[in-house]
Amino acid sequence: MYPFLKTRAIPLAFLIALTAGCAHQQQAPQQSESERLAAEYPLVDRMTVATLEGDGPDVRVVATGLDQPNHDVEPDIYRDPDDAYVEVLRGGRYALVATNTTLQQRDLLEQIVNVSIPASVNPTVEDGLRYTLQHTGYNLCAPQSDPQKLLYSRSLPAAHFHLGPMPLYEALQVLAGSAFEVQADPIARLICYQVRDQRLVRE
Repeated sequence: MYPFLKTRAIPLAFLIALTAGCAHQQQAPQQSESERLAAEYPLVDRMTVATLEGDGPDVRVVATGLDQPNHDVEPDIYRDPDDAYVEVLRGGRYALVATNTTLQQRDLLEQIVNVSIPASVNPTVEDGLRYTLQHTGYNLCAPQSDPQKLLYSRSLPAAHFHLGPMPLYEALQVLAGSAFEVQADPIARLICYQVRDQRLVRE
């Protein structure tokens, strides 16, 4: 009856469907950048530290939160003791003071001791050892063997009434003599002795 209307009906229906689809897409809420990143990285609160390389200065991305892993403190003065960089502060008009730790502070066995025990107290070797270890951070362990008990009970030689100034590790060896070797426990900070495998003999 009206053939031209039948021909135009198909494009008109397609145009209406297309318009409805566009309207539906415009009504959908747009996702924010934060929501998009949260969906893409669900464990973002556990991300480790990363460095982004670029043309400008490095940008460090640091994840925060309660679940962050512990990390080692750098620099490590025990792993890298030979650091050439020494920071100094002015301690006076003409004096400069280094701010780095000393060898004696890093290694307590290197600290300098000056032992002076009065002969009137009739000290034993154990007394001499305990006196030497005062204020050093180390303690003398309980005797673990018969030779160690024998060493502790001996009278302190007169030659050992006055020792030093010398490093602590050297004084501990001198007080025990050549028959014993010093064993240090840096965790419990204990000093122990055991008989040497091969006794040192003066020729």
